[in-house]
Amino acid sequence: MKLTESGLLPQISIDYLNEKDPLKGFYQYSPNIDSFADAIKNKSFGQDKRNLLSEVLLEQYKNSELELSELSISQIESLKNDNTYTVTTGHQLSIFTGPLYFIYKIVTAINLAKQLNEKYSDKHFVPVFWMASEDHDFEEINSINLFGKDIKWNKQSYQQPVGRLNLVGLKEDMYNIELMLGSKTKAKYWSELLESSYNDKYKLSQATRRLVHQLFAKEGLLIIDADNAKLKNELKPIIKADILEQQSFKTIQKTNEELSKNYKLQINGREINFFYLHDELGRKLIRPEGDEFKLQDTDIVFTRNEIENLIDSKPELFSPNVVLRPVYQELILPNLAYIGGPAEVAYWLQLKGVFNNYSVPYPVVMQRNSFLLLGSSLKTKIEKSGLQLADFFTNESVLLDKFVKLKSESNFHMYSQQIEVLFQKLIDEAKTIDNQLGKDLLETKLSTKDFLNKANKTFKKQQESKLETDIEKLLKTKSQIFPNGVFQERKENIMTYGVNTEKDIIDLVLEKADAFGQDLIIIDL
Repeated sequence: MKLTESGLLPQISIDYLNEKDPLKGFYQYSPNIDSFADAIKNKSFGQDKRNLLSEVLLEQYKNSELELSELSISQIESLKNDNTYTVTTGHQLSIFTGPLYFIYKIVTAINLAKQLNEKYSDKHFVPVFWMASEDHDFEEINSINLFGKDIKWNKQSYQQPVGRLNLVGLKEDMYNIELMLGSKTKAKYWSELLESSYNDKYKLSQATRRLVHQLFAKEGLLIIDADNAKLKNELKPIIKADILEQQSFKTIQKTNEELSKNYKLQINGREINFFYLHDELGRKLIRPEGDEFKLQDTDIVFTRNEIENLIDSKPELFSPNVVLRPVYQELILPNLAYIGGPAEVAYWLQLKGVFNNYSVPYPVVMQRNSFLLLGSSLKTKIEKSGLQLADFFTNESVLLDKFVKLKSESNFHMYSQQIEVLFQKLIDEAKTIDNQLGKDLLETKLSTKDFLNKANKTFKKQQESKLETDIEKLLKTKSQIFPNGVFQERKENIMTYGVNTEKDIIDLVLEKADAFGQDLIIIDL
C-alpha cells in the first residue's frame, strides 16, 4: 500500500512526495537519492566546527558513562574529515522510547546513511539522532502504551527542559514494566536494557542516550544533545538577529502567507523564537515589550543591552523553538538530510525562507518510513474477513458498508439500481410518444427512488444486525491496527512486540527499511 494512499499523511506531505507544483518553491531538493549530489556540493562545514563537534560528542558519551566500541569511536572521529556528512532525525525524550515511530525514525536514518554510502562511495555518511532535550512539554513524553495499558511517569517537571530532569519516581514504573514483560528470554533482555539506562544517578538525557546507544550503536548511530554551551556559541549571531530584530518572524510570515493559500499550516512563528532557560522557573518564552524583553508569566525583564550581553556571555541560556531548532541543527552538523514524520515534513516546508535569511544551507527533507507490525493472529483475522488490508485504513462506516455488502447474499441493492435504470428507459420511451406520460413516469420514478433509498437503509440495518457478531470481530481487528483510533505506530511501544518475536524486533525493522521507498512497510511477525 502506498503511504500517500493510506490516509496517514496530510495533503501537504502527499504533494511534497509527489513533487507537485504548488510546493516547488518551498524546498531546495527533491527527496530522492540523486538530489544528494547537489546537497553535498552546497554544504560547507569548516574544520573548526568539525573538531568541536567531535570533541563535544566524546564528552557527552563520557558523561553518560558509556564505553564506546571501535565503530562508535570511528564514526565520531570521521566527523573531522571533510568528506564526512551526517543524516539526522530527532525526537523528544520519550521514556522507554515511547511510541513505535520513535524507533522508525532512527531506523530510517540508519538506512538512509547505508544507501548513501553505497551510492556515493567516495564520501562517508553518519546517521545521527538529535535528542530534543530542551523541550519542556513533559506531558508528551511521560507515558508509554504497553500491551494495551498506559504506564505514566508521575512527576512535577516545573517546565524544566526534560533532558535535565532527574529520574526520581521512575523506578516503580520500571518494576511494573518488568512484571508485564514476563520471564521470556527477550523480556530479560529488555528489562536489563531499561535498568542499565534509567539509573537514578542519570538525568533523562543521559538515560535516553544510554538506551538508544545500546539499541543502535552496532549500526553506527551517533547521538547528540544540543543543550550545550560550546555548541550554542555557534548560534549567537542568529539568537541576536531573532531576539533583537525579529528577523525569523518577518521571514516566516511571508512564507506562511503564500503556503496557506493551498495548505493548512503546521506552525506559526513568534516575534521571538527563543526561550530562556531559567534554573528555577524553567523554559520561558521571551516576549518583546517596547525596548525591553520580558520572560512570559514572570516579572523578569531585560533591557536591550542586558539581553545582548547575555547572548554574548551565556548563549546556553537561550533555547530555540520549532522555527529555529532546525537552523541550529544545520549550523552545528555537517548535515545533508532531516528525516521526520508527516507533521515535521509539513513544518520544514515552512522554513526554507528562514534558512535563506540566515544563509544556512537547507537540507534534503525526508519522510520517515512507516511500518505495520502484523502478527500471525491479526493477519489471519484480516484474511478471514474477506477484505483487503487497505480496507482497514478507511473510516469505520466505509469499512462496514463494504463488509456488509461482501457478506450479504442478497442482491437487494443491485435490484434497486436496476429498477431506476428501467424507469429511466420507460421515461425516455414515453417522451417520444406522449410528453405528459413521460412527466408522470418521472414523478413516479422520483417517489420510487425515495422509497428505495429508505428501503435500502432499512435492509442494511437488518443485515448489520444479522452480522452483528462478525462486525464486532471486524472492528476489533481494526482496533489492533488503530488502537483507540490511533495508528499502531503512534500508540504502541516496541517492547510489546520485542518480547514475543523469535528474531530481534529491531533487526526485523532494519531489514525492511527503505528510506526512499513510499510504501507502508508490512512486517509479518
